[in-house]
Amino acid sequence: MKKLLAAVLGFAALVSTGCFDIEQTLSLERNLSGRAGFRMKVDLEGMALIMAQMQRSMSGKEGAPTAAEIEAAKKEMLKEDKPMDPAEFAKGRKELEAKLPKGVTLVDATFEEKGLTMLMNFVFGFDHPSKLAQITFPDDKSGGGPPGQGGSPVDSPFGGLKVTDEGATILVTSPPQNPMADAMKDAPPTADPEMKKMIEGMFKDLRVAFKITSPLAIVEQNAHRKEGNTLIWEYTVKSLETMKPDQLQQSIKVRYRK
Repeated sequence: MKKLLAAVLGFAALVSTGCFDIEQTLSLERNLSGRAGFRMKVDLEGMALIMAQMQRSMSGKEGAPTAAEIEAAKKEMLKEDKPMDPAEFAKGRKELEAKLPKGVTLVDATFEEKGLTMLMNFVFGFDHPSKLAQITFPDDKSGGGPPGQGGSPVDSPFGGLKVTDEGATILVTSPPQNPMADAMKDAPPTADPEMKKMIEGMFKDLRVAFKITSPLAIVEQNAHRKEGNTLIWEYTVKSLETMKPDQLQQSIKVRYRK
């Protein structure tokens, strides 16, 4: 998958990959230690449509690509794909562990791929949640990416997470992950409206979720829903687009009594 990811990441320097499903989880104990999970599922099938459209345009054809052209693009992507080397993933995992902040451990790291779909999952242990923001994936020529891969649209699984000790209470805030915003930001200045529309199409099924579970008493929170001791925030492209930059910074917010 590394070769395929590298090609996709460099595709017109526009998009990161395909449709995303990102989920961050935080399990916080009374002593503020716990575990954190980062799961990302990427479906590259949507990329086949983009590639078919580009090939059609380069050939001087107009209109939407045919089903046969899209299928041909999928086959070409699968042909370029190579199974991930377990040894390379293990090497990347060691690199990630070596650069973790003191007090944070890598409990588990897995990567699965099936056709044009890939799933990566990481579980970290921590002695204090404030250290999670310091975690960054190994960097390489293609950009930051999970162990053994050529790059990822997410450099830090908990980037932006802030934990403030207020004495009697602890405040946890974070912006949601937003790969579409990053893709738009990286688009060339000359990108036309049609190209930007294509990028939006790539992320139309984007789902971003953040979950915090803790036995600590909640003083205030703005979660979208609550299930037992778990607070859940879920975002789509539409909900992310409606928020201003300052709103995004504390879109995820909960204050616990220590």
